[in-house]
Amino acid sequence: MTVIQAGFVDFEITWHADVFEGAPQMSSAADFGTLGINFRARKTANENEWFRALNELSCQILV
Repeated sequence: MTVIQAGFVDFEITWHADVFEGAPQMSSAADFGTLGINFRARKTANENEWFRALNELSCQILV
């Protein structure tokens, strides 16, 4: 959502791994489910494309 709000579309995670495996703080990182990721996205070509991406966002907020 934040990526789209910043004006980017076509977001995808291209790589992920447990980058803390074997590190001295491995257990505390694992407690929080910390992973390293690479991602890519592209800047929208125009405002209409950005507005379409914003309109496609939907989420349910549970209280």
